[in-house]
Amino acid sequence: MRGRLARRVARSRRPARVVAAGAERLPFADGAFDIVVSTMVLCTVQDLDAALGEVRRVLAPGGRLLLIEHVRADSPRLGRWQDRLAGAWGVFAEGCRCNQPTVERLEAAGLRVELTPDRWHGMPALVAPLLVGAAS
Repeated sequence: MRGRLARRVARSRRPARVVAAGAERLPFADGAFDIVVSTMVLCTVQDLDAALGEVRRVLAPGGRLLLIEHVRADSPRLGRWQDRLAGAWGVFAEGCRCNQPTVERLEAAGLRVELTPDRWHGMPALVAPLLVGAAS
């Protein structure tokens, strides 16, 4: 996705810069952004707690994290399937953790979540539970 974004930025007339950096160590100053956007990223971050700490660090006071993420299912049955298939899915999907308890980790990081359940159509049920919204 970074490559696609870089090509779009190159074609754009707007000043923008694409920065390659791990979410666990963002190369930006404290409070540098009013908004951080995360779209299908948190499931692949190796150290989610560190990444969320970085999001909080780079957000300005009153800033918001806007996100779209697939998450661990609320359904106990689907959650068990996510746990069973997490290893195989991670290999298949380049490190994606289908059973990531994203909401709980956001809350543990001290973020107030405002998320709406959705469904990722066309994807296997394993990763279909989706949340859209913000955290601050």
